[in-house]
Amino acid sequence: MPLSAGTRDAVAGIAVLGVTFVAGVYIGKKYFMYRRKKSQKMFDGQDDPRRTYLLRLSLREHPSAKKLKQHLSRITPQDISSDAIQLLANLAKIIKSKKILDMGWSYGYNPLILALVLPSDGKVVANVRDTEDVSSAKEYWSEAGVDHKIDVKVQSEEQTLDDLLSTGQAGTFDLISINMAHQQNCRKCYEKCLRLLRIGGILAIDGVLCSGAVLRMSPKTESVQGMHQLNEAILRDARIFLSMLPLADGLMLCFKL
Repeated sequence: MPLSAGTRDAVAGIAVLGVTFVAGVYIGKKYFMYRRKKSQKMFDGQDDPRRTYLLRLSLREHPSAKKLKQHLSRITPQDISSDAIQLLANLAKIIKSKKILDMGWSYGYNPLILALVLPSDGKVVANVRDTEDVSSAKEYWSEAGVDHKIDVKVQSEEQTLDDLLSTGQAGTFDLISINMAHQQNCRKCYEKCLRLLRIGGILAIDGVLCSGAVLRMSPKTESVQGMHQLNEAILRDARIFLSMLPLADGLMLCFKL
């Protein structure tokens, strides 16, 4: 039975409305997902004004630390994660730290920040792979009056860990900070760090995201695969409480029980 002109117009109108509705739902979902993904992204780079605002209203840098960071910005492209190390310094202060092991890649900035919160008889063991890494920082350590608190070890991180353990220093460190982004034996380093840490102490592991490489299914380099496996192992480790934070290149905090 042929449809009247009015009926055909009605059917066509309903069809247009249906298509419009479906298109609206589809576009709405896409827009919502875009907005949600966009809002979930914390910063769009180091120059993001939100990051600048956050740092401007949260950092309390010692004048010598500011000068050292400015100096480092002229000689190395590496970003100094001031917010991350300030958090560690605050934690070190809260747990009344007196003995800290720092094995980060900060060209002397991190040892300075950590030494500032220690008592006069406190000590930061700062591990570096080359004396050039901290040569320019020593001037600022002295200016801040903390050079006597910083003991520099020029060798691999694993060698420093072995030396400290062999000299009976297990369970004596209040806070240990280590960058494991390119460690070949990160699981062994983790275990040695836990042995050196006292009960109630804090192990801070930087680089747990490996610049996002841990998210890729394959291929993973040996060091990235090791870091991913360590992250999974830490999640299951009943010897610690943990928090993984989106600071620096991923900061894992382990609180030894």
